Amino acid sequence: MKMLYGFCTVAIIALLTFVGVQFFKNQQTISDDLPTEFSHYTSIDSSSVIKAGKVSMTLLLESTEDIKTFLTPNNEVIVYTVPEKKTNSFYKISRDGVLIDSLTLKCRQTDIAFVKGYVIDRKYHQYYKWGFDGNKEAVNIPLQNERLDWDLKKQQEQLKVVKEKSTAVYVDYETKTPEPIKPAADGEIQAVPTMETYTVLTYFVNDDCFRFFTTLDTDKDFPYSYTEKLLLNDLFKRINTKVSGNKEIIKAPEIKYRYFQKLKLEKVRFSGGGGNAAPFDVMLFHGNLFTDVIYKTDTLKLKEFMYLDQKWHQSSIEIDGKNIGTLMKNKKQPPHDIDAYMYYTNPQIDYALFTNNDKKLYLIK
Repeated sequence: MKMLYGFCTVAIIALLTFVGVQFFKNQQTISDDLPTEFSHYTSIDSSSVIKAGKVSMTLLLESTEDIKTFLTPNNEVIVYTVPEKKTNSFYKISRDGVLIDSLTLKCRQTDIAFVKGYVIDRKYHQYYKWGFDGNKEAVNIPLQNERLDWDLKKQQEQLKVVKEKSTAVYVDYETKTPEPIKPAADGEIQAVPTMETYTVLTYFVNDDCFRFFTTLDTDKDFPYSYTEKLLLNDLFKRINTKVSGNKEIIKAPEIKYRYFQKLKLEKVRFSGGGGNAAPFDVMLFHGNLFTDVIYKTDTLKLKEFMYLDQKWHQSSIEIDGKNIGTLMKNKKQPPHDIDAYMYYTNPQIDYALFTNNDKKLYLIK
């Protein structure tokens, strides 16, 4: 009995030793002494307001979905956020950087289309001019051929009007459910009608909005790439068909990445990402990214905790002209990659917008 007890004790100690060795193999402390010049940088993870000289960077808005932004002809920025499910909140930032108005619509996000500053309620065929005139009342949209009873010639004539006069065309696709069929008589072959797909063109002529229902093929006139660009609504990004996802961050000279401090190296196992893909191991550095953000004559000094994979280079963050690898905010599947920081300003506004996350918006002034 004593021998059995002794054997179990040795086995447990051996197991614990093995686990400990594996743990330390997977996690290694890195001696990366922080240069003195970065000791006073402020963590963006724990501070909603960061100050430097005469300016402050304040966390303005957060959203559960990616934030959308649009600059009006009056240089007011319209911001579209989704604070919670079935809540669509729109905010207006004045030229001097003040939230001056808001509009909230309680509906599903899929019922809303944000097109060049206008808000379209696809379900109730209404739209809002609020972004331009401050009117929060919905305007009914005139419907053209909603019963799909126009002949081809009349539809073609209307499509020509849309192409020639519209300033923006939002393309949507819907289906028409066939009428119920009476039961067939005994021995009679019954034909089952199929669902009919048609196109709805929501278009603007100056400030007036219309919805044109058509069975015509409009893909040649308004391809997916047109709609994608129309719905971008992002002051920080632009369409680029040469990059993954067709969107790229517009680089800002006001953002200068200075240093990445490595704190620890860890082997992390990621799942294969679906299907039969095998899991894989990634070596990740725990650390802090140090960045200067310049606004006019002042420099905000930011620090943010991230994980760094030096093997791949999917982020566009460069330090001293060299891409440092792939940065992410988590260490699990799906990874929350950080492509780059984003910054926007123009000579007609007295502030700047900044974000390190598509679901957050900071204001600098």
